Amino acid sequence: QILHGDLEAAILHHALFYGLWLKYDALPERYNWFLKKCEYALYPLRPEFAEATYLLFQATRHPFYLFNREKIYDSIQTYNKAKCGYATLNSVISKKQEDRMESFFLSETCKYLYLLFDLDNPLNKRSDFIFTTEGHLMRISEFAREKMTIFQPSDLDSQPRNISHLYSCESFPRHRQMVPPFSDEFWGNLVDFIDLKV
Repeated sequence: QILHGDLEAAILHHALFYGLWLKYDALPERYNWFLKKCEYALYPLRPEFAEATYLLFQATRHPFYLFNREKIYDSIQTYNKAKCGYATLNSVISKKQEDRMESFFLSETCKYLYLLFDLDNPLNKRSDFIFTTEGHLMRISEFAREKMTIFQPSDLDSQPRNISHLYSCESFPRHRQMVPPFSDEFWGNLVDFIDLKV
């Protein structure tokens, strides 16, 4: 969604998983939204939440996603750190660790977190590369870059525009930098929806 330019939907979908992260300090493999409970509580350190957080920050420059990086990092350090590396959680509820660390944790999860912490990294400033679904860099040709456009959130009039200048950490007052980029009403509904204790 993010790379396609559907930022509004991406922000709202990310918020659902952010709510689950707040509830469990990890993401269960399967969560039943209807029953509001984990059906498969394993957390193998998957990269998708860190990746989406990275891509949303790159797309919006909203400092809320920098707050997310801290939450992800703190949770992993608290619950997944093991004597020799980082461990899969057998259960996001009990936080019991398994003697296993998937390779995608190092190749993807850590890469996206690293880039979220190192904002001056050259990869964060280049537009001629894109990450594949496996977290590998792939060069984008000049021709493809000329054809790429980004859409303004809530822009339904099909007029493409570059929005990178609209959002920056400096454009947000300090007291608003930890506020999510969605409405209080949506947040209230999300808290009720996943039975989040806040």
